Amino acid sequence: PHTACVGLSLSTKQFTSVPTRAYMIEGIRVMMPHNANVRDDGSLDFIDAFNGSLKGPLWTTCPVCVFYDMLTNDKHGAGDFIDVTSLNWVDLYPLAQYANQLITNPDGTQEPRFAINTVISSQADAYRVLQDLASVFRGMTYWASNAIQVTADHGQLDGSDTNPVHLYTNSNVIDGAFNYAGTSLKTRSTCLKIRFNDPGNFYKTSVITVENYDLITKYGYQTREITAFGCTSKWQAQRMGRWMMAAEELDQEVVTFTVGLEGIACFPGQVFAIADEMRQGARLAGRVSSSTTTTVTCDQTITLPSGSAHKLKCVLSDGTVEERTISSGDGTTALTVSSAFSSAPLAQSVWSISSSSVVEQKFRCSSIDEDKNGTYTISATQFNDSIYATADTGIDLQLDDITTFDDIPLRPINL
Repeated sequence: PHTACVGLSLSTKQFTSVPTRAYMIEGIRVMMPHNANVRDDGSLDFIDAFNGSLKGPLWTTCPVCVFYDMLTNDKHGAGDFIDVTSLNWVDLYPLAQYANQLITNPDGTQEPRFAINTVISSQADAYRVLQDLASVFRGMTYWASNAIQVTADHGQLDGSDTNPVHLYTNSNVIDGAFNYAGTSLKTRSTCLKIRFNDPGNFYKTSVITVENYDLITKYGYQTREITAFGCTSKWQAQRMGRWMMAAEELDQEVVTFTVGLEGIACFPGQVFAIADEMRQGARLAGRVSSSTTTTVTCDQTITLPSGSAHKLKCVLSDGTVEERTISSGDGTTALTVSSAFSSAPLAQSVWSISSSSVVEQKFRCSSIDEDKNGTYTISATQFNDSIYATADTGIDLQLDDITTFDDIPLRPINL
């Protein structure tokens, strides 16, 4: 049972021995969201809203659906150990939408951002296989709230910036200290070679190269080889290489800090913002003394930074972060916003100001460690919203201005 069979009749006059054979197969059928239609290439097109139910099984190249099947199937997956109730399609659905969004390739053709076409023909460590499957859509898994949580490094479907889930400042971090660490540029890859299965060559392994010419000129070739698991598109392999190259540039900066109960305000994989006075060069964040939906009284006299489009970020009663344009309040403790917040920011919650000349720095949470004294240590890597456009189109990373230290230092004298 559960086995595919094929038979061939060959003439011994044409073949003196049994020839090598290869087959084009669709593979296992899996469950998928009820509002998904399978395109001709196997990717999914989502129609109307998702009500949480699934349909199928149907064949698809959607890596999120294949990942879900491998987690929950009791025949060839981990279904004997993981129940479907341990997974939440509310979290998986946005990942599936992003994976199946059509991308225009340099040759004018279109294809889904992520697709998987692979054969798992031998027994392997379950967690390793799941990690490989998740890597197709830049995913990661972790256990929280008595359930398997799945997240991924992905942007918004409309290309907009990712909103931070929480705001950390010197006022809500223990000792007000953010500890930054980085790596040398000399350790970064300047050339990535990505291996994929080429359909134009009977699905044999081919290689596509992504290079950073500026770093090559300075440091020479530092080559790293990567296997794009389940990838049969050179354009998808190229996007993976561009994303890896940009991620290495951003991952060179890591921040670590310790907080109290606000450590549970974010989870691994989520993006949060940091307003660090020591890095910004001015105190542009603090705590709310009192507030209404249109006026926020701060714990200091406000001096707005240079530039335009001054905005105020606040944490609301439900824990979400909202941003509004500042209409007045420079030189006072009370800031008035042009449009009302959804609810009045909580007293003693944090606030932060940004402008066209300086903004908060975003980071993606990589781990949260619970300490014995009721505190949490958070580690995160630098996040940049333009990394997704860099991966999809090849444009350069657009770096935000996160400091007011813009003047060139004076030359030392009397040495």
